[in-house]
Amino acid sequence: MTADLFVSVVAPVHNPGSLLAPFVAETVQVLQHAFRHFELIVVDDGSQSIERATWDAILSSHDGVRVLRLSREFGEEQAIAAGLDSAIGDFVVTMSPGADPPALIPALVQRARDGADVVLGVKRTRAGDPWWLRAGAGLFYWYTRRMMRLDLPANATHFRCLSRQALNALNKLRETGSRLRVFSSYIGYASAAYVYDPVGQTLRSRSRTPGEAVSVALAMVLDNTAHPLRVASLLGVAAALLNLAYAVYVLVVYAMRADVAPGWATMSLTSAAQFFFLSIILAVLCEYVGRLPKRFGSEPGYYVRDERSSAVLLREDRPNVVSEP
Repeated sequence: MTADLFVSVVAPVHNPGSLLAPFVAETVQVLQHAFRHFELIVVDDGSQSIERATWDAILSSHDGVRVLRLSREFGEEQAIAAGLDSAIGDFVVTMSPGADPPALIPALVQRARDGADVVLGVKRTRAGDPWWLRAGAGLFYWYTRRMMRLDLPANATHFRCLSRQALNALNKLRETGSRLRVFSSYIGYASAAYVYDPVGQTLRSRSRTPGEAVSVALAMVLDNTAHPLRVASLLGVAAALLNLAYAVYVLVVYAMRADVAPGWATMSLTSAAQFFFLSIILAVLCEYVGRLPKRFGSEPGYYVRDERSSAVLLREDRPNVVSEP
């Protein structure tokens, strides 16, 4: 039985090779059997190996498929953001083609229909990941929970479902640089975890290197919290207090001892005063820099080169509003 819903699926790809067409065919088949209205938005993240004839064949063979081609490779996060900006469904599913099973999309949407505005896909285990990635992920999730106060499910993936209300909230937060994995904790909408087993690797030309993994983690932290700057600010204040205490110590020694070397007190006080003011300046700068993202907007995260759609996108006219109460 097909559900009377409009479901959008956003799938970013980058040089996927011969696996693109089978993925599109499988996903469209699942959507056709599960939902009355759907769209599959394939976001080409600057691929160099996909010929125009490949897109022509896909668009002529399947209904409800849309293609967004970005001007260059912007990364998986920004490719997903481009698809979310274009999606018009009652519920929007994001996934990593090749890793996330299309057959699980109906169950993911049903979990959202049961009351969760954000359903987060969570890998059952990281057994297949290299040791450095498992160790880094453990440290990252500990930091986000204990320091950033964000309730992020461990091993969360890009496989998730957003209600229309949650997607509207995400679009409003986009200017703050909030990333998809952390925004649900920020806005406070009802969320639920969906535990599953990925089936393979994503349809990207190469896997993430350790440097790129660290860069993604840093971006998720720095784009969503000023905690590292606050730590630097507190360290600056602590250093300033230590230098102030040292200056008091120098004055006490100079006043109580007669055998102080000539020039020692002057040199020590000068050094302590310099480091005191440098530490205070560092603390003040950290506080101001930490507030800059909230005061100024950021540049666009991606640019769309062109957009193409199947000959038939919808089987009938219907507004993208959930029909159930």
